[in-house]
Amino acid sequence: MQVDVSRALKDPGQTYSFEATARIEDMEFLDDPVSFSDIRVSGDMIGTTVGVRVNAHVSGEVSSRCALCLSPVRQPIEADIEALFSREPDPEDPDQLPLEGYRMETDELAREALVSALPMRFLCSPDCKGLCPVCGANRNISPCTCQEGGPRQSPFSALSHLLTEDEEV
Repeated sequence: MQVDVSRALKDPGQTYSFEATARIEDMEFLDDPVSFSDIRVSGDMIGTTVGVRVNAHVSGEVSSRCALCLSPVRQPIEADIEALFSREPDPEDPDQLPLEGYRMETDELAREALVSALPMRFLCSPDCKGLCPVCGANRNISPCTCQEGGPRQSPFSALSHLLTEDEEV
């Protein structure tokens, strides 16, 4: 979404509050699908001699899947934003963003802030038991007895007799 910054540009040094919504496309993050919803950006903009300085807070909901049991996960997410929108951004300064006329674009700014706030992995709950590595059952829903009753059968167990014989190879 674009926010009108004309008041801040006309009156440098003054602080103006703003609120906006942002739209962030679905993406993959660390090989997991991630989608954002209800993204809100609110903060202050201050006119400067070169553009507009923005201090804002972005919040919303993020949806993905649990890293252990693959169940859907939805949780709140938030991040802080500090940015400088400039009429003539310095190409060597990645912290300066282009100002398009009298408007600043908040979608990309919100996306960058929220992606940096994403957890390394999503969990449906801190005590998630995950999937059974043998049968694939979700151990949060029903108990699994695949691993009870002795050692797990390895696909290489048929070769174990070779280790017990004293033959030279």
